[in-house]
Amino acid sequence: MRILHTLWSIVAWSIAFVLQIGVAVVCLPLMIFIPFEKLQGGWPSSIVGFIPHLTLSRRTVVWDRAFDPKRVSVFVANHTSMLDGHIAVHALPHPFCGVENASHLAIPGYGWLMRMANAIPIPKGVGRIEAVKDAARERSARGISVLAFPEAHRTMDGHLRPFRRGAFIMARDAGLPVVPFAIAGMYYVFPKGTWIVRPGHFEIYIGPTLETAGKSDDELEVLANECNQAITAWLERRETVNPSPLLQRSRPGNREALPDRRAELAPVAPES
Repeated sequence: MRILHTLWSIVAWSIAFVLQIGVAVVCLPLMIFIPFEKLQGGWPSSIVGFIPHLTLSRRTVVWDRAFDPKRVSVFVANHTSMLDGHIAVHALPHPFCGVENASHLAIPGYGWLMRMANAIPIPKGVGRIEAVKDAARERSARGISVLAFPEAHRTMDGHLRPFRRGAFIMARDAGLPVVPFAIAGMYYVFPKGTWIVRPGHFEIYIGPTLETAGKSDDELEVLANECNQAITAWLERRETVNPSPLLQRSRPGNREALPDRRAELAPVAPES
């Protein structure tokens, strides 16, 4: 089986590379005339969101009933693999950008793609916190949510590490709620430290929309711990979460269940 997994991984990564480069080559000139948030959610997202399917894994998407898909939010997620961002493209109902170390955006190829996708860079030195907050406000005013990994690094053992509260402070100061976002199963399919993928079953849980407005730094610390516990509970199957009615009419995990409701699910930017 390992030989088969290795052979398919070569094929899968080759296809993924061609797809991502193709999207970049086509989208770069288009973005001169069309803003990023208008492109994401259309065919480019369908292609990028397809890449995790190359692992030949089953996938399930579950929305908590208290999740508000219309609101621009900061999605706080566990970090397992390099495909976590692609999985989010598959699962989330409106445009979002990531948060990256500024040095990552200088990497040829990868950095170009992240810049094209409006990633928020985290610079070094004095003023970096304010720079990140300002960038989050600018993205949210355009109807773009933010995907953050409060663990800061991919897991090495499959377990969730404590959340840093920076993403929660960013959300509060940008006037955004936070949403727990759990990805289960990817530690088996594609863990850190290997390029070989194994077919499995990954599940995505989009949790409730949680307010940050008016919370102190200490209260945000509590909220970060609560989000961590909610994601841990999902990863360890300690609770059952009812799926959203929006997904009950179609096969779980089928992103094509959403386009006919796209007008209804258009993100609502916070008031400035």
